[in-house]
Amino acid sequence: MKFSIITPSLNQGRFLGECLDSVRAQRVSKPEGCLEVEHIVADGGSTDESLPLLKSCPDVTWISEPDGGQSDAINKGLKLSNGEILAYLCADDFYEPGALAAVERAFAAHPEADVVYGDYYFMEGASRWKRLKRAGVFSVKRLRKGNFLGQPSVFWRRRVYEKFGGFDAGLKYCMDHEFWLRICGASTWHYLQEPLAICRLHLDSKTSSQLVAMWDEAAVMGERYGVEPALKRQACRMRMGGQWYYWAKRRLFEWIGKRIQSRAKKNFLQERREDRKADD
Repeated sequence: MKFSIITPSLNQGRFLGECLDSVRAQRVSKPEGCLEVEHIVADGGSTDESLPLLKSCPDVTWISEPDGGQSDAINKGLKLSNGEILAYLCADDFYEPGALAAVERAFAAHPEADVVYGDYYFMEGASRWKRLKRAGVFSVKRLRKGNFLGQPSVFWRRRVYEKFGGFDAGLKYCMDHEFWLRICGASTWHYLQEPLAICRLHLDSKTSSQLVAMWDEAAVMGERYGVEPALKRQACRMRMGGQWYYWAKRRLFEWIGKRIQSRAKKNFLQERREDRKADD
């Protein structure tokens, strides 16, 4: 069972290395052989350290050329792919160890499943603090109220791509939610109740810096599917100042995360000192 992981990227060199390493680490040995993983990076013409990094990675397939945005980049990668299981992983996100092996087992155990998804973490900025997010059992009703799925923790079979195509290249922000809504009525979903990926939250990301535009787009997109007005209400809240609440929340949570990590480091060092004393 071969995986094709697509990574859209533009000037994300400071994060890209960790993303590449996390995919590379998924190629674990098994009794029947190594897990087969194809990693395709669709770069939009980066001018930072991305290209030297990609050139140093012979195990990564990559292209670098101007594109029409993130959705277009993902679609380019999908066209180059030949794996049976597909997913996309943004350059500032990364996988949990053993994630793809767990997904492979789930697909093998549930041949009827078109999509396997799992839980995920939010990681607050540079703090390395991870907050677990439970996706919960799938239902179309839930998805019509809002996107409860963690995008990097969702995987689908090639037959879904062959039937429904790729992502809507006209969307810049909510292409994943639109894709889930498009396929959900004619696909079988399986929930894997374990964290598979880490979504990095930082103030330079699109979801942080362009919240109003993101929710406005989501509200318009939702009208295609007769989605409940929750998306419109959220867009209205963002235009009325919700983006500043989100910005303050990110700052606060990063500060909390740094405090938690600092305390954990101090406890670890203290335990090491005590262990040395005990050995002496």
